[in-house]
Amino acid sequence: MILLLQDVTRLKEVDRLKSEFVATASHELRTPLTGMTMSMGLLLETAQEKLSEPELELLQTAQDDIQRLRALVNDLLDLSKIESGKISLEITSVDVSLLIERALSTFKVQAQEQRVELTPVLPDELPLVRADANKITWVLTNLIANALRYTERGGRIEVKVSPRIDVIHISVRDNGAGIPVDYQSKIFDKFVQVETDKDVGGSGLGLAICKEIVKANNGSIWVESTPGEGSTFTFTLPVMSQFSPTGV
Repeated sequence: MILLLQDVTRLKEVDRLKSEFVATASHELRTPLTGMTMSMGLLLETAQEKLSEPELELLQTAQDDIQRLRALVNDLLDLSKIESGKISLEITSVDVSLLIERALSTFKVQAQEQRVELTPVLPDELPLVRADANKITWVLTNLIANALRYTERGGRIEVKVSPRIDVIHISVRDNGAGIPVDYQSKIFDKFVQVETDKDVGGSGLGLAICKEIVKANNGSIWVESTPGEGSTFTFTLPVMSQFSPTGV
């Protein structure tokens, strides 16, 4: 037998310093980006009659780029807080059916416009879970948004809940393009985005944040996918000791 030990203290310290740098830089970027957003909005409201069509298009493009930067900065700050353990959780007993109803209602109009069928699949009775309702709703909306990005018109997205002994499984399944095998092992890493023929947007941080939030709620998350057939993202949450019917 061979036992190999490696001191990772230095690597852990480097990772901590990197996270602190990202958090500091993101925080410093937030203020100027907010000012730029307000300035661009003011220009678009007051200077439309004085600008030509190409000039207005440039301003609108600049405003869209600033919004994307703000979203990226906010994602970086959220991820840094979670990784450093500074995120505050409000753990309570949660009715999962209500979380799914809230998440699906957010995408009702978008799904209709894309002609994508959004379907909840829930058993008649569900145990309550221990979780932060707002942050788990964020996870659900992020997974559904990703499914909508990669599902073609006429497709189907299913949000399914499956109770187990001491946890429940919550799955978001689509019949979209699926994830190439090379990406499946790193899909929850930072800045990883599946390459497609169309620009789907996003910062590449959403799934990394999902993983950290689920982990902070004492759960786990994984993906199963077959290229060309679709993907299923599943995460778990611990159940309360007392069994309770859905809707209570």
